[in-house]
Amino acid sequence: MVAFIISAAVSVFSAVKLSGYADIISRNTKIGGLLAGTILLAVATSLPELTATISASVIGNADIAVGNGLGSIIFNIFFLFLLDIYFRNKRLFLKVSDDHLYTAVIALLLCIVTAGGLMLHYPLSFFGISVISVLVVAIYTGGMLYISKKQKDTADEGKKASPDQNVNIRGTVIKFITFAAIIFVSGSALSISGDLMSSTTGISATAVGSILVATATSLPDAVSVFVALRLANVNMAIGTILGSNIFNVLVTAIGDVFYRGGSIWMDTSDQTTIIAVAGFVLTGLVMIIVKRDRTKNAFTYMMPSLVVVIGYMVMIASILFYNGST
Repeated sequence: MVAFIISAAVSVFSAVKLSGYADIISRNTKIGGLLAGTILLAVATSLPELTATISASVIGNADIAVGNGLGSIIFNIFFLFLLDIYFRNKRLFLKVSDDHLYTAVIALLLCIVTAGGLMLHYPLSFFGISVISVLVVAIYTGGMLYISKKQKDTADEGKKASPDQNVNIRGTVIKFITFAAIIFVSGSALSISGDLMSSTTGISATAVGSILVATATSLPDAVSVFVALRLANVNMAIGTILGSNIFNVLVTAIGDVFYRGGSIWMDTSDQTTIIAVAGFVLTGLVMIIVKRDRTKNAFTYMMPSLVVVIGYMVMIASILFYNGST
């Protein structure tokens, strides 16, 4: 438990640094807030999920490996909507770029493939790697290439960035990489300690992975989004969440490579399928938020966020109740 808490704390501290450096990079280079959030910050702050999933796969705990990746998706969206309520007076999400719809569509496709793979338990594999994992990698790679192209086209059509001459971009990038490496190292202890907690407390590995480990590994994303919204960089905040979510699905596919007990998609409990479906529904709600450009009053503005926050709590309670009843 001590190692778990220390690793989570290190990840959060590093995420605060990362979010600040990513904001500087986004404002002083041509990549902008969308690409900085979707790729740069999202991948860096999702490194704890990567190391935790790989570690869980290596030790043969498929439920923690898959539960961590998928649980992080729903926690990320839950926290995004929670912050929407917190910053409700600013109504920041009415200023979101429609370009995030492309990322959301990719996230929906990945959630569909993931849920289908978990439900069907499809046995076909290539060189010991499930066809579901191959499909996830293909969708992620194609999606990132497409988003990068759209971002370039948007940048070419818009105004050129006005970089701050006092900013040392090279030094900022070096610091960014350094703290990303720290996050990468701190993630491994989370899955190992989670596996020990599951085996010693009687709590299901799915519950541990999708709630405890997923929350801990998602804290960097949560902190980064909070800092981004506080800076009024709403596009980086949305990009971070959606980018992290599609990367978290990729993380599960990467975990399949390191899982030697068979296929990671076939050796999980039914609860992981529910989490995948929940991720699909919540991503759809994010798309609704991106598309709206006005609301009648504060209550109608907060309604989608309230639904998500309450729904997340109900789902977590049902997972814990299911675990207790079994």
